[in-house]
Order: sequence, then structure tokens, then C-alpha cells
Amino acid sequence: MTSSISTLNKNKQRALIFQGGGALGAYEAGIFKALHDDFFEKDGNDNRALFDIVAGTSAGAINAVLLVNYVIQRGTWEGSADILMNFWKDVSTSTWYFENPFMEYWQDTAHFFRDQSNRMWQQFFEPVDEIYDKAREKWPLLPFYYYWPDKYGPLATAEVSRRYRSWFQFSQSPLGTPNVLSPAILQPDFRFFNPLNTLLRYDNSPMTEMILRHWKNKEDKAEPIKTTEGQPRLLIVAVDVQDATTVTFDSYPKEDGHLMSVYGDEDKVKHEIYYDKGIEMKHLLTTMSSHVRHKFPELNVKSTFPNDRTTVEDLRPFMDGFYLSNTPLREVLQAHRDYYDKVIKKGKDVPSLDIIIGDLYPTFQNGTPLDPDSINNRVQDVLFHDKSKYDEKSAILVSDYIGISKVLWNYVENKDKNAADQLKMEINKIIRSKDRKGDPRKFDDLINGRFTIDNLVRIEYGSNQHVNESDDISGKAFEFSAHTIKYLIEAGKRDTFKYKDGWKDWLI
Repeated sequence: MTSSISTLNKNKQRALIFQGGGALGAYEAGIFKALHDDFFEKDGNDNRALFDIVAGTSAGAINAVLLVNYVIQRGTWEGSADILMNFWKDVSTSTWYFENPFMEYWQDTAHFFRDQSNRMWQQFFEPVDEIYDKAREKWPLLPFYYYWPDKYGPLATAEVSRRYRSWFQFSQSPLGTPNVLSPAILQPDFRFFNPLNTLLRYDNSPMTEMILRHWKNKEDKAEPIKTTEGQPRLLIVAVDVQDATTVTFDSYPKEDGHLMSVYGDEDKVKHEIYYDKGIEMKHLLTTMSSHVRHKFPELNVKSTFPNDRTTVEDLRPFMDGFYLSNTPLREVLQAHRDYYDKVIKKGKDVPSLDIIIGDLYPTFQNGTPLDPDSINNRVQDVLFHDKSKYDEKSAILVSDYIGISKVLWNYVENKDKNAADQLKMEINKIIRSKDRKGDPRKFDDLINGRFTIDNLVRIEYGSNQHVNESDDISGKAFEFSAHTIKYLIEAGKRDTFKYKDGWKDWLI
């Protein structure tokens, strides 16, 4: 179905980027709900686009697919937040048996007494360590370092304990995580016959089925997503397992009219994936399948090797995009430029971008994690937090250089066209970089098609909290209890308005 909504602004566009994070995707649903409601409250025009580009990785890709599908099927952004609200509600599971006021009271009381005990023992051992030169940190006492009573750390609060029990139940249950994952599939170590080296893997078919229930048209079918200029653009990111390279699936066509993804090392190999029908579940599956999925999803890929000029077509395995690009800002910027510079071919008329990013893994956290779960949780934050700030700065810096180059070039052309032509010839001789096809770039390639990021807002989950005050656990990406999902949605709404000064003037 072709959407009647007009999403195109010739001078400026808006992009929404969703990170991956499993159950934390519900936080992004809350972000979008707040943006959606504020937009239509102020404007009320259902023929205007809320966003021109929606991009995502993993759980963020699920949100992006459901949103874009809603818009192209119904021809309006109004009401699109409901599809995310319904999806995250349906994918969650009630754990009412862990929501016990007596258990909460006991846990909070025990937490208080643990804090008092920690203080008492710390005061006791502080002079002991000084007298005996920190003997507990040396052999032979070192193996018992964490058994001393001042090293126990804080006890979990009632809410953290509830989340942990909920996650642990899902991970160990013979029923798996309802609507999300199968029961654990044990993969023993048959390579080294090490009984201690096993891997728990899962099948995410339950989540796939749940997505398909919400990804449908009026005929109740999951229609491939294929859009073009004037419609919302969908970008989702996965990783090629063998090349450790990101691949971006794009609902907009390339210059030859095909829907395709091109990636790889331009000097060694070029990979091409064609999907002219549109983005389907098999493409989404590549970006929502971590290394613990029972098998890597595969796609047919055409690979060309420039050195010996050979081409092969084969199935290649893919894995979750969050391993390399959990915040696909770079992919959005590249795809945006390529479309207008190579497909539309308007050169300098590439629309500038206003961008909102849903940031699920806090960059800043106060305090030092002490217990095993808090340490593992913080490691995940460090691995998957938003690393796109360098990309943002680089894009702005390059735009500034290009702007200066254009001013100087226009000045030289106006003064002496022959000198300008000679200068261009000399510049083209010293340009060393190549384009994605492996061909040498020219001066025009460097300055045409550039655009600016006018505004970029990151809406951050759990930023600047103290480690002992955070309700997060290391299994937060797989904690799909209804209580937590509801909390995350509300937190997303609340935090979006906390950052409103960053977007209120341009999201109109």
C-alpha cells in the first residue's frame, strides 16, 4: 500500500535512531510515545511527517520496522505510538508472584541492616589493614579476599531483587521466556571435551512470531517494507559474522532502482545483498540474533573479489548489529548522503538533519560496581553504550571544512575560471581516498552531497545514577516482566520531556 503522507522537506529532515538492548527497547517505545503525543498535540496535521528516517539495531530495529510499517499501511503518523505500546505489552509476561509486599519489606529491611553491617566492619578492618600492611590482599589470604565481612557490598533493594528473580526465572525456566525466547539449548564442548565449557543458546522464534502479529497490513499479512522519496525511510543494521562488517538494510532504492545493500572491504571484497521485494522478517532476524541464538541466520550474498575478478554467490551468516554499531548514526549519515548525492543527484541540496537518539546504555555512572552482577552490568554498559559522538563531531567538522572549501572555490571561480580549472586538476591528482566501489575519488566527490547535522539530542536511560541506586541488573536485556516493561515505557516518556529543551523548537 502506498502512503499518502508527505515526509519530504527539501531543506531539512528528521531522523529517529533506536539502539538495541532487548527488553530495554520498551524505553524507546516510551520515548516515541512522548514525542508522538507532543507532536500531534501541537500540530494536529496528520499529513505531516513526524520523522523522515527511522533507523535501529536489534530491539531498536524491531521498533523501527513496526513504526514504518504502520505509517506506510495507514498513510499517517498519528496513532503510530500505539503499535509500539501494544507490542511491548504483548511481549511481556506477568510475574505477580514476585510482587509481594511482605517480600519487598523484608528485602528493604535486610538492605538497611547490610549497610549498617558494612559500615561497622569497614571501621573495624581499616586500622587492621594499616597495621598489617594490607595482608588480606597478599598471598596466602588473597583467595579469600571477598569472604571478609566488609567486602560483601550492599544487598539488593526490593526492586532490584524482583528484577533479578524474574530474569533468573526466565533464563532457567523449562518454558523459556514467553513470547521472546525458547528454553535454554545447551551446547556442550565437544571440541575439547571440557564439561565446564558449555554455552547456553536460545531460539528467538517466539519473538519472531510476536513481531509478525504486529507487522501486518489490512489483509493480515506481513508485507515487505519498500519505500521511496516522500515516504519514511527504514534503515536497520546487522553484522556479517565472517567479515566483522556492518550491513545496512535500506527501504529506499539505489541509483539503479534495486533495493540492495553493499558492504565489505573495498580493496579486497565487495558484498551485495538484493531484496527488491522489500525488507522482510529474514532481514530483521539478522539484526536481532545475538551470538547465543541456536544458529546464525543466513542470507544469500553476491561477493566480488577485485584482485582476481571473480564473483561467487553463497549463504553468509549474520549476527546482531549491536556488536559493532548499536547506535547506527554513521550508517544513517552515509545512507542519507548516498541517496541524495547518487540517486536524486541534487548535490549540494542534500537536506540537513535533526536527529533524536534513544540511548539505552548509560555512559556516565557514579560509584564503583562491587558485586559480580553490578560489574557485569557495567561491562555491558561500556560495550554497548552510544559511541557515535565521535561520528557526530567528525560529521560536523567535515561539514565545516566542506563549507570553507566551497566558499574558497566559488571565490576562485568568480575571479579566474581558468585558474579554478587548473586548481581542480591539481587537486584531483593528490586525492588518495577511494569510493565504495574502489574507484579514486575526485574533488567534486568530496564537496558535493555534504550536509549538516543541525540538531542532535540523545535521550539517555539511567544516566548519572549511582551504581548502588540503580535498579538495573546484568540480565536487564532479557527481563521481560510486565512490571519492568511498564516501568521502562514510563521512564522513556519521563526522560523525553526531561530533554525537551533539546527538541521542542524543531519537532513541530
